[in-house]
Amino acid sequence: MQDPSPTQPTPLSPDEIQAVCVQASTGDQEAITRLLCYYHGRLLGFTIRKIGVDWQGKIDAEDVLQESYIAIFSGINTFTYQGEDSFYHWASRIIDHRFLDQVRALRRKKRDATREVTMQAVGGESRHASMLGRLMPNFITASHIMRREDAVAAMLTCMAKLPDEYRIAIQRLYLDEEPIKAVADDMGKTEDALRRLAGRAVERLAACMGQATRYLSNAG
Repeated sequence: MQDPSPTQPTPLSPDEIQAVCVQASTGDQEAITRLLCYYHGRLLGFTIRKIGVDWQGKIDAEDVLQESYIAIFSGINTFTYQGEDSFYHWASRIIDHRFLDQVRALRRKKRDATREVTMQAVGGESRHASMLGRLMPNFITASHIMRREDAVAAMLTCMAKLPDEYRIAIQRLYLDEEPIKAVADDMGKTEDALRRLAGRAVERLAACMGQATRYLSNAG
């Protein structure tokens, strides 16, 4: 039985899934993007169930997915196609490891009240959806993407493909909402240089998301 999914992408035939999986296993980023968009709903559902009641409000499902998607892109050479759902099961194991990493990190230190507030949904939205609404509202209202869940799926997948410096800038400035001075100091940049870098990062993220929408349920 398939996991519940907040999005329902256009079904792929078993032959299509095999072809995309084989292509992805060679390191083809477009094929990996297509698979992550296709399975995102199920992977999100899997992650939410892993978090359960015990870690709700302390671990964010989309944060776990973000780390997992980065690991999927970098570790795709370890994936071997072994049947229709093999990519989903392989990706689920990576998610499980990243979830356990976060659990161990929380258990190693006392709970940080600031972090716990940060993990809370903002106005009923996830942190990633809230960031998306601020940075790229057109991806929520444009006709080629009809659902916020689809836009977040595209954003998570595309963030995983960004160069490290771009991803860190977006993560810390717009998702974690850290002061620009602190981020600039940590990255060894002036504030103006960081603003320019962050602007380029958002442009690249938006361009990638525009391409990724064709793999999503409401893509034109």
